[in-house]
This record gives sequence, C-alpha cells and structure tokens, in this order.
Amino acid sequence: MSLEIGSIVDRRYLLKREIARGGAGAVFEAEHLYTKRSVALKLLVPEQRSAPEPRARLLREALALSAARHPGVVAALDAGEMEDGTPYLVLELLEGRSLEGILAVRRRLGAAEVAWLGVAICEALSAAHRRGIIHRDIKPSNVFVARDEQGREVVKLFDFGVAKVATESNKLTQSGALLGTPEYMAPEQLLAREVDARVDVYALGITLYECLAGAVPFEGNFGEVLLKVSTQPLTPLLSKVSELPPELASAVECALAREPEGRFADAQAFSLALRKAAPSGTPGSLLGIRQGPPPLPLRPGERATSLAGAPRSLPNAAPLPSTRRKFPRAPYVTPVRIAHGGTFLEGRSEDVSTGGLLVLAPQSFEQEALVKVRFALPTTGRVVEVDATARWVKAARVTGAVGLQFISLPADARDIIERYVTMMGGE
Repeated sequence: MSLEIGSIVDRRYLLKREIARGGAGAVFEAEHLYTKRSVALKLLVPEQRSAPEPRARLLREALALSAARHPGVVAALDAGEMEDGTPYLVLELLEGRSLEGILAVRRRLGAAEVAWLGVAICEALSAAHRRGIIHRDIKPSNVFVARDEQGREVVKLFDFGVAKVATESNKLTQSGALLGTPEYMAPEQLLAREVDARVDVYALGITLYECLAGAVPFEGNFGEVLLKVSTQPLTPLLSKVSELPPELASAVECALAREPEGRFADAQAFSLALRKAAPSGTPGSLLGIRQGPPPLPLRPGERATSLAGAPRSLPNAAPLPSTRRKFPRAPYVTPVRIAHGGTFLEGRSEDVSTGGLLVLAPQSFEQEALVKVRFALPTTGRVVEVDATARWVKAARVTGAVGLQFISLPADARDIIERYVTMMGGE
C-alpha cells in the first residue's frame, strides 16, 4: 500500500497530511472514517516493511504505550495491520512543539519552566516504571509540549520504540546492542550493561541540564561520550548559570551521578527534589499561547502551594499578557522543503502564522536569503509552495532553526492559516 494523502489504512483511517518522516517510519494526521476523530497514525515506510527490527520496534511501542497509561504519556488508541501485513499504531493527535524545537529557538529555559518540565516528566516516568517499562531514550526530541482541553500546556512523552518492557519475552536486538542517543545515555547504558529505571533518571537529568545551560555536559559519538563521562567531572551548573537556585542545580546534578547508586532512587524522588528546589512563581508559556503551564497536581495530603511553598496559582489564573506580535502564531508541525539556489533542505515546521514559518532543519543558510518553501497547510493538508525570506537563522549543536517570512501567500492559504491560528488561541 502507498502512503499517499487520501489513502485509507485498514478500511477506516483516511490519511490527511504527513506530520513527520524518519528513516524507518512516517506519522500522518488521519481521520477515522466512522467516528470522524482526528488521530496520529504511525507506520513503516515501504522500504522498511520487510525489515524485522523496525517492525519489532513499532510493535514494542504499541505494547509499551498500552501499558504506560498516564496523562503525561501520548495515548495509544489503536493498532493493527494493513492489507500487506504491515503494522500500524494509532496515537492521540497532539498540537504543540517538541522540547527540541523550543530549545533550538530559545537555547535556554528559566528555572521555573525547567522545574515544571522536570516534575511533569518525572510523573510520567514514575507511572511507566511502576508498570515495568523503562523508556531508555529520554531526550528533548521525545518530549512534547501540547495543550489540554482547557488550553493549558501539558508535557507528553512519546517514542517508546526502544523501551524495555518487563512483560516482553523476545529481545528486540542482540545482547550488547546499544539503544538510545549517546549524549543522554547513562554510563551503564553506554557500556551495554543491565539497566534499570535509573537510566531514565540520568537521561532526564541530561535533558534538564541542557535546558538550563544551553548544552549537554558531554558531547560526541558513543566512544567520545563514554570516554568523557568516565574520566571527566561534570561541569557544575552554577558555573554556567550563576543565577540558578543552588538547590535546583544540586537536584539536576544528583540525577547525573556516574554510578546508579549515587542518583535518585527513582523518578518520584527526583520529582520531590525538583518541587522543593523550584523558585516560586508561575512558569511562562513554552508555546507562546494565552495560557501557560497549569499548576502542578497536588500530591496526597499536600496543601495548595507552589513548588517552593509560595501560594500556588489556581487553574483559572489570569492568562499571560499578549505578546502583541504583528502576526499571531500557533504551534504546527509538518515536513517542510526549502529550495535555496540549487539545493534543497528538508526540515519540519514548529509554528505557523500568516506571516511565515518557524522551521527546524539540520542545515542552514545565510540570513535574508530568498528561498521557496513547500509545506502542507493546516486542517486541509493541501501542499503549497511560496516565496519567503530567511528573516533570522540560528545554528545549534544538532538542529538549527530559521524564521521564514512569506513574501507572497495566496489569499485562500492565508485564510486557512488565519483560521487555524485563531482556533489554536495563537498569540
């Protein structure tokens, strides 16, 4: 079966637009033909359908997500096989931005925002760990900031394709295989030793360190990171961010102990330390929408106080002040192709407005460059190609960001984007 827009998967899911594509799989926005619910449908690209490992990973992810049910974990709604036997996975459709995309633009986040992120991820990890699931690949690209039904920001973990599932009898890869991204992997994981839930604590610690300092503490490939983490001391966070609350720096650094015994015993202990260390005040919006992150959920017996003990913001707190942008924008993820001279750059959008796109791409070009950008419009999935200017360009360690300003945008495309941004409560 082809992956063309308009195709129907398993006689009930209509593919509407492509959201993302990787080496092994693709994710589409789809509509259930009978319930009309919009969902995210993940399946293997044609060239990977006969390969056993990508298939096993997709099935493993379906199993892990079904077991790790929690508001902080993307929900698995359905799974099945296409006519040719290729498995697919149906997930809740999220609108928002990846933490990777947020960091590509902002580079660093504030202490209150990082504490809020950390506690939210800890709660999701705790639920997964209680059910015998270890994620093994926590990193900014697998953390998504979305909105709940009240329009408030929430954090979702996804991509459980390399998760360790206690109930699974078959191993995905041969013994000794390395799974994950080296900069975020614990030393015992880099050494291909037996791991437990503390590898997720370590990976979250690296992620929060990057959010605060603007870079991971140890960069490189597998061998380089292993050598550095085994022989070099961790650079203290306070030496990079002097204004950081010392208690928050200590909590993150404890999660990064070289030996598992030196870390927090579990994600709940890490969560408690982050709650105690976080500064007072309400975190700002990470999506740039009218309402920022909601207050943290109360723990049993806990009074309604903030992370640091100050009065806790209520769910109906006043919305964030308007940013007064010339073109209101809203989160929107879709593949983007940028034509610059005789070259093509493949990336993905993070947000959209009638004025332009924010795009993440592994390559970049000079500011003020004239380009042609091809992308699918929100809600309709119709593909358009328009002229644009690179208004600003930011280079990053892995993924750069570019702000594209439309030079010309057809009137009907402008109307579609404007309606979408309004519907999303864009600012």
